[in-house]
Amino acid sequence: MIKRVGTSELRVGMYIHDLDAGWMSHPFMTSRFRISDEKTIQKIASAGLRHVYIDTDRGGDTDAGVAEHDVQAALDESLHRDAEAAGESRDVPAAVEMQRARALFRETTTVIRNLMSASRSGRQVDVAALDPVAERMVQSAFRNPHALSGISRIKTKDEYTFMHCVGVSALLVAFGREQQMPEQQVQDLAVGGLVHDIGKSLVPQDVLNKPGKLSDDEFRRMKDHVTYSRDLLVGAQGISDTALEVALLHHERMDGSGYPAGRTSDQISLVGRMSAIVDVYDALTSVRVYKNAWEPTLAMKKLIEWSPEHFDAELVQHFIRCIGIYPIGATVALESGRVAIVIDQGDKLIEPLVRVVYNRKHRHFVRPTDLDLGRVQTDRIVEAVDPLAYGIDTTSFV
Repeated sequence: MIKRVGTSELRVGMYIHDLDAGWMSHPFMTSRFRISDEKTIQKIASAGLRHVYIDTDRGGDTDAGVAEHDVQAALDESLHRDAEAAGESRDVPAAVEMQRARALFRETTTVIRNLMSASRSGRQVDVAALDPVAERMVQSAFRNPHALSGISRIKTKDEYTFMHCVGVSALLVAFGREQQMPEQQVQDLAVGGLVHDIGKSLVPQDVLNKPGKLSDDEFRRMKDHVTYSRDLLVGAQGISDTALEVALLHHERMDGSGYPAGRTSDQISLVGRMSAIVDVYDALTSVRVYKNAWEPTLAMKKLIEWSPEHFDAELVQHFIRCIGIYPIGATVALESGRVAIVIDQGDKLIEPLVRVVYNRKHRHFVRPTDLDLGRVQTDRIVEAVDPLAYGIDTTSFV
């Protein structure tokens, strides 16, 4: 049986089934192994891991813990708790805004690439140069909060660092809008997202782009990017306090297990808490040189599961309501046996507009057909699925 247990319950002889953390969040070469000594248990705990999954059929057991299926049932219930809430108002449909969003995403990625190249060459970071694209990102979000954040999920492995900055920025804009922040602060969030990883321009390229697991020394060097960001941004002309908070706090965690300062909940601002959620979500749902992208629904469940130790649980719920349970680009299986891609949010979070592209009963593609699940009573979403399992390239349909 697979069960979730606290790290304090671990004993020599148990078999770790899953460390319950992103690959970059733990120091082990694999997430599955047998605990052979007390040193390994100490290493798990010192990595800031509060819970792990064990396989009791392959190793020792404990009376404590919760069966995996019960954990998943609770996460599903939590995820759908607010599913009947009305969707956000939007001035234009996603299909209209997506055209502008695609162009803006490409342009902003180029701006960030050039900014990081300049930083790597020793030139001062020109934060003011980001204001025009940040302003347009805010305008896009106010026309439709889902278009740009949906487009931002489409990333390539080679340009992940630049595209991740744009993705975080787009999500922060939507999140700030949902939090009813003043428009100027939302624009500052946009700038903060764009420069939040500027310090990676000073991390050695062989570490930054390594396709395999980082060594302990490489992991320390990677974490230094936050300190580098601080050195590059503090005192930079035109940088706001909000933008600085995004860059300096997005790796801090509520229980103090984050970095670089190991701040705890009362030391992390609202902007810092929002940034931590957004940064992890975008990283999990992006393709990397060492992993495939997670589906949004799985990433959301993990955000819930890792709260409140790592994330502000209430803010996680706000974030989920902000982007929708099935955001644009998500792949879903329908009760009818068809597979569809979400192309716009509906008035209810569980009833988006989808594009049907595949029949999984007969295992073949079908002529794309748009279906508004909020208006039809003949079909509904059963579950989120991995598009790779059906050979679906979502970028071809969104």
